[in-house]
Amino acid sequence: MPVISVGNITTGGTGKTPLVEYIARYLQEKGKKVAVLSRGYAANLIQANSSLSKNICNDEHLLFKENIPDVPNLLNKDRIKSGLEAINRFQAECLVLDDGFQHLRLTRDLDIVIIDALNPFGFEHVIPQGLLREPLEGLKRADMIILSHVDQCDHDKIIYITDRLRRVAEGIPLLETIHKPVCLESIKDGTSLDVSCLAGKKVFAFCAIGNPLSFRKSIESLGADLLSFRAFPDHHLYTSSELQKLNNEAQSVKPDAIVITQKDKVKIKNNLDMWNFPLWTLKMEIRIIRGYEIFESKINTILN
Repeated sequence: MPVISVGNITTGGTGKTPLVEYIARYLQEKGKKVAVLSRGYAANLIQANSSLSKNICNDEHLLFKENIPDVPNLLNKDRIKSGLEAINRFQAECLVLDDGFQHLRLTRDLDIVIIDALNPFGFEHVIPQGLLREPLEGLKRADMIILSHVDQCDHDKIIYITDRLRRVAEGIPLLETIHKPVCLESIKDGTSLDVSCLAGKKVFAFCAIGNPLSFRKSIESLGADLLSFRAFPDHHLYTSSELQKLNNEAQSVKPDAIVITQKDKVKIKNNLDMWNFPLWTLKMEIRIIRGYEIFESKINTILN
């Protein structure tokens, strides 16, 4: 049973979730039945009619359900148990281990580590002094390193990061990716607009994701006039009073639109009628801009 692990060496938003989606779609295009195995961190959302044995899930599960609805996502701290369930219950032929770099119990055929170019080395310290989940030398276990958000850093910084990664993890392939805005989607009715329509528009934005800086840079790169930006902790559950306060803040600056992430959208679906301005989701997809042939070769070798 081929197992592909996607993980990181720092906490926070490296781009792991969209990479898991990208790999799942790739495997499907190869004709494989895929399942994603997640730990279920911060699982405190109640979902009716869920296929989970318990209907408690997290925002990432809801995101997977929206973006890759035909790929089962099993939440369990015991990934071996959920892997067996994926095989027996869903006839999975490939398993993608979400956030698996430090989950050493489950053997994997491909260990991918994604590193955020905006904060690649976690302030050089392991938690709690920094954001590293383990020392950088742990990267030597990886089969592939993917550097994300390379378009949001200057060229000299990317050269510095890649040089250091090659010293720490000599001989391990290094790929580069971007998070490309693909469309704006109306929360109210699902209407899609081209991202170019944000150019020159006054925008109020908020999010509760691991890397709010990247989201902010994405909005600004589209030419929007960002009037105000509010960032909450990753996996934060908005209360009704918080959402009302955000709407009031928007009232004070009078934007043309409020823009949020998909991860935020799945958490506020029960509060869609309270907004006084158009509410749009900025949908993003990961794109490999350097090293795609390495990615393809590594995965195809496993499948064959």
